[in-house]
Amino acid sequence: MKVEIGRQRSDGDDSRRFTPAAITFDTRANTLTTEIKDDWEEQIKKQWRTNQSHVKEAIIYQFGIEDFEQKIRNFTDLGVAPWSVVALHNVYLVQVRNAFASGSYYSALLGACGLGERILNQLVLTLRNDYSSHPATKHVAGKKSLDDWQKCVRTLKEWGVLDEETARDYLCLMRMRHAAVHYRSDLDSGDARDAALAAIVLLCELVQRIFSPHGRDENYFPGPIGRSYVCRDAEAIPFVKHFILPACVLVSPVYRFVASASEPGGFAVYDDPEYGRNSPSLSDDQFAEPSRASPQVRYPF
Repeated sequence: MKVEIGRQRSDGDDSRRFTPAAITFDTRANTLTTEIKDDWEEQIKKQWRTNQSHVKEAIIYQFGIEDFEQKIRNFTDLGVAPWSVVALHNVYLVQVRNAFASGSYYSALLGACGLGERILNQLVLTLRNDYSSHPATKHVAGKKSLDDWQKCVRTLKEWGVLDEETARDYLCLMRMRHAAVHYRSDLDSGDARDAALAAIVLLCELVQRIFSPHGRDENYFPGPIGRSYVCRDAEAIPFVKHFILPACVLVSPVYRFVASASEPGGFAVYDDPEYGRNSPSLSDDQFAEPSRASPQVRYPF
């Protein structure tokens, strides 16, 4: 049976866990920065040179031939795009990074800061009802409070959505935003590249920390085929419920990914619909036992 992203848990699903499937990332910058070692085998060196050439060609094709060396440098300096579940920020983050790569530095700077604020507001608005009785919620009860980064960050921290480091870095992005929007002589030169790069890199770090589709924190555990799965108890956490689970597939240990013939780079997920029915539920540790993941469900059926 094909498993659809976003399917909710129902009766008889106690042997299944959620694993993120709707995710975005872009690691091409790592390809460009990888040093080809002299002691590598010639075939491996040739393959890496080919890969690097293909990435550079793709950048030139996307952003244009004019000043292409600077555009390649811009793309490389951005580093990898964050691993993130698909939410409302992904499309705009790509646009911000593209603006920087193309040389539109001030536009990229404002875009990064604006998207950071948009994410902050989305988190507060989406989660506020779940924390209606929390003492910190009074700080973001009014409409105008959403314009106050410090109130939003403090509230999200007290709700447990942001940790200390992430809250501190979010306030750093706030200061970058104020410096970019309000007049400062720092940008009188017309060159906002350094400021834009710093803001985008910080925003990407924040996105990866908040919306990561994998990890070993309290929300995930490692399991079959080397993937991360949402802990059963974490499914009730408001952030997980609203932002992580909608990007997940609900699977048994014997599921499998199948490459999509119609969509290059895409995939489908197949699973045994009868797995675990009329059987005791599985704990997270039991689900993660390697022996349970073999044999995988047959495909095609």
